[in-house]
Amino acid sequence: MKITNIRLLTDDFENMFNFYHDILKATCVFGNKQGNYADFDFAGVYLSLFDKQLMVDALKLDDQLGNEHYNTQMIIIEADNLENLYNQLKNDVNVLDEPTEQQEWGIKCFHVTDPDLSLIHISEPTRQEAI
Repeated sequence: MKITNIRLLTDDFENMFNFYHDILKATCVFGNKQGNYADFDFAGVYLSLFDKQLMVDALKLDDQLGNEHYNTQMIIIEADNLENLYNQLKNDVNVLDEPTEQQEWGIKCFHVTDPDLSLIHISEPTRQEAI
């Protein structure tokens, strides 16, 4: 496994985008301030911004604990064998969903939380150009 990026979940996407792009002068390699997702390259380490409510909706977090219980960051991990890792973890950690293919992103992924309820996105590329 390897960490591919850290994703900050935000309630104010445009303001966060402006902070990283205009103030810190980070290189935006995907997205723009009118969107809901962006990647910034910090010398090969990626920091992503994502609209928090969209992630809450996608994972149905309101149905489980309510989104106020979750932190505003997400750790993104790429797995070597997603199904095996899922089977190893599913009885020992708080698993939020089963491995699901996200064709538009070129990945298959599932999500868990750590003991502090930090969100962890675990994925495996399903096509060559996926990150």
